[in-house]
Amino acid sequence: MQINNSSFPFGQQGLQRSQDKLDQASQKVAEASTQTLSQNAPKNSGIYGSPIQDGLIEAKSSELEAQANAKVIDSSDKTIGRLIDITA
Repeated sequence: MQINNSSFPFGQQGLQRSQDKLDQASQKVAEASTQTLSQNAPKNSGIYGSPIQDGLIEAKSSELEAQANAKVIDSSDKTIGRLIDITA
């Protein structure tokens, strides 16, 4: 009997995308915090407010996405374990 566990790779891919988004959000916060006043950057140039606020909101969003993807991986692991127990 062949056991196909297709949800595990999706969880892994989602976890990687969440990490990439977190990296981008962290970069956005770092760049916004190092801008000087001489650059005359608009104060409310972000989607949610300032660029720092945008980065922090995106970082929190990527954290929640990572948690959801970790649950997919955990559920997939438990499911495959149960199937192996049943077929063994």
